Amino acid sequence: MDNVQIVQQVYKYFGEKNVPGILTHFDKDVVWERPGAPDIPFSGTFNGHEGLIRFFTLVAQSVKISEFLPKKFLSDEDTVAVIGDDEAEVISTGKKYKTHWIQVFTLKNGKVIHGRVYIDTLQIARAFQP
Repeated sequence: MDNVQIVQQVYKYFGEKNVPGILTHFDKDVVWERPGAPDIPFSGTFNGHEGLIRFFTLVAQSVKISEFLPKKFLSDEDTVAVIGDDEAEVISTGKKYKTHWIQVFTLKNGKVIHGRVYIDTLQIARAFQP
């Protein structure tokens, strides 16, 4: 499986809410960066498998994702960048947001060792505000 296929499999597992499946493609010492304001419960840096489990738990507890579409996969050596869109509703406020994003994965020996999300965090933070 090449790096793009690995990342595509991660997205497939995400769509299935299969966190154990996702973890099989992440290094045990992975660093996942999801920048954003403190209003966004799932923003921050998440380390290792425990951090990823915490990240996915916070996402599931905070938002109802109605659309999550990875659209384009770009690869260069050990890096895969994915361009996509999502739409979600914040559970606590009932407010919806729609964003475009880029997620960048760094892989080593067939495992994701680092990930970073580039997204309109202001729009998401506003949806979390009462």
